Amino acid sequence: MTTALILHTFLALLLLALPFGALYLLDQKSIKPLAIALIRGLAQLLLFAILIWGVYKVDNIWLSMGWFLIMSIWAGWLVTRKCKLPVNHHLLPASAGLFGGVLIIGLWLLIAVLPIGPITARWFVPVIAVLLGHSASMLVRGLSAFDATFKRDRAQFDFMIGNGATPWKAMIPFMRTSLLAILSPTIANLSVLALAAIPLLFCGMLLGGFSPINAFAVMVYALLGCIASSVLSLGMTLVLLKSKYLLSW
Repeated sequence: MTTALILHTFLALLLLALPFGALYLLDQKSIKPLAIALIRGLAQLLLFAILIWGVYKVDNIWLSMGWFLIMSIWAGWLVTRKCKLPVNHHLLPASAGLFGGVLIIGLWLLIAVLPIGPITARWFVPVIAVLLGHSASMLVRGLSAFDATFKRDRAQFDFMIGNGATPWKAMIPFMRTSLLAILSPTIANLSVLALAAIPLLFCGMLLGGFSPINAFAVMVYALLGCIASSVLSLGMTLVLLKSKYLLSW
């Protein structure tokens, strides 16, 4: 760590004087939660950076897959916690759904869509990370909607089963609700993404050496991949939940 980096870090930390100063004047009770959240977030960011540095340094596809497996399990755990579902019943399906859905769409992008040669950590990690982050956040919405709807309308499910419907057919109304729960926010937030998140990523790609047209194309590919991976991850998770636990949550 150079002296210049230490100085720049210190100057960046001075920016925290604004939010902490505002809280000190208006709501002192919120200072401690903000400080704890910042420390926790910085620690997680540091751990993630060290892990990614190791994956980039070695640049081995099996190490990259190992990183992806760990991230999928962690994301599955976060999904079950945010949905307030039993971890012992939902961790494996959620993690496997995320791993399978993101891997299929990610490999499609890396092999068939993006103009790259051999799959290296330089491409594998950012593509998978973007897909996994979006799919995990959408899976929280989808599973929450499915669980709430199923508990509220369980009588409808039992009625359809009692009238000869197969379990899969009886699940269709609940799966429809779950699907709309992830697609509706995506549709509604596309304009927000175009004004907020996407320009930041676009500028980052320009700074990384992409031409404007190539950066635009990659952003479109990533956006389409995020939508597809979120739907596929949700579908795989629900299939695993149905076949393994027989809707016993």
